[in-house]
Amino acid sequence: MVPKSGSRLPKSLFALSDVEFAGAIGDALQSELGGSHRAAKTVMAWTGVSNRTARAWLNGQTCPSGLHLLVLAGHCRAVMGMVLNLTGHDQIAVVLDVDAIESALETSLAALRNLKAERR
Repeated sequence: MVPKSGSRLPKSLFALSDVEFAGAIGDALQSELGGSHRAAKTVMAWTGVSNRTARAWLNGQTCPSGLHLLVLAGHCRAVMGMVLNLTGHDQIAVVLDVDAIESALETSLAALRNLKAERR
């Protein structure tokens, strides 16, 4: 209970409801995993939760706990990017994207070099 001393509680840093947060997590998971049954199995394998819980997260119906959110962010770049954006660390999210692009380009370049070597 807050004493009635006239003090005001500090405003929250986040103007995001639990429903909006659950939706953002669901969108992030679906953007990377899709909305299939396989996506739920992947989330289950990452976190050890039930199929029902995994589907609830994917559909944006409920939010994961703090520990589960960390596990999801560790496995899913989209969730990590969403967390960084929501906490005001957009620059770090951009660095993650650049790293992913760089990795994809290196993989593509290696494949092109292999094709070129086979043609000779």
